[in-house]
Amino acid sequence: MISESVFRSAGAEGSGFLVAVLLGGLICVCRGAEVEASVMPGLELVRDPHFSLGFHLLNPTPGRRVVCGRLAPKGSKADPVWDLAQWSSRFPLAAGPAVESEHGVLRWSNAAKGVTVGGGGRNRADLSLAVNASREYVAGARKLGEPWVHLLVQQNFTNSPSLGEIGTARLRIEARLVNSRLHRTHDYTPELHAAQYQMFLILQNSNRRSPGFGRFLWFGISLYDDRARIPPEHKQCDTAGSGMFIYTPPGESFTRRSAHDGEWIQVDRDLRPLLVEALETAWGRGFLDESRDLADYCLTGMNLGWEVPGVFDVEMCVRGLSLVVTTVRASGP
Repeated sequence: MISESVFRSAGAEGSGFLVAVLLGGLICVCRGAEVEASVMPGLELVRDPHFSLGFHLLNPTPGRRVVCGRLAPKGSKADPVWDLAQWSSRFPLAAGPAVESEHGVLRWSNAAKGVTVGGGGRNRADLSLAVNASREYVAGARKLGEPWVHLLVQQNFTNSPSLGEIGTARLRIEARLVNSRLHRTHDYTPELHAAQYQMFLILQNSNRRSPGFGRFLWFGISLYDDRARIPPEHKQCDTAGSGMFIYTPPGESFTRRSAHDGEWIQVDRDLRPLLVEALETAWGRGFLDESRDLADYCLTGMNLGWEVPGVFDVEMCVRGLSLVVTTVRASGP
């Protein structure tokens, strides 16, 4: 999701996995219904929100989901629900058990990146993702048109109700920037060399009878951008990747605090009005016009993490991830 001239939002490489998986059959099927005013109990969409089961490790070649191993706690036989994507990394993590501290903290790392699950004290965290892009770009900063490094966790949602059925979609997450250091080069430019930490939800036409079945938009929540204390909005086509519409509201839609200060920032927001606004904006710009029925659209997946096209060493930790949807009681079949 990067223009050849300006670094935008989530990258084309990061989008490749979710496009392949979602269009490969892991799409929930929505149904339309007339609704009444009563609200049903909430449904948590995020599985394993504390990342305790580990990760399926993906091959760093972008565009296809190729599992090359597992990152798991020692002795664990459970199947992870999260994937760890390390698109375009020259130094991918190797599969294997975690290094476990006496406090139960799990860590997988090499010279170029680190993944940590758990952490105690005032800065207790569920997950920390670190990228040392100074090692990835040791030959020099990336040039226009060259790939850039990602470190993302991602999963598909199962049994998500349609946007037409959803009454609220409450997103909660806390994030803290641990480190962000720019290694400035002679050809540094913020348009090509940046660091962003963001979350993307996939809002997809999941009605198999719709002519727009499988088409989707990217809904972004930007938690950190090295170029702005509060990340700006971004609303345009993903010309470098999926060809779908990107809708990222301005950062103050989620929190008025800046991750630049190194303290915990908190997002606690009902996303439903913004998701409807995202669809309406996409329709107004000629995207997803095969269907304008909210009952055709579901939240089908997410990713969370770093895109680092610049020569930055960065680390961000998060905790308390949750996305709970409530549904209005439906009448009819």
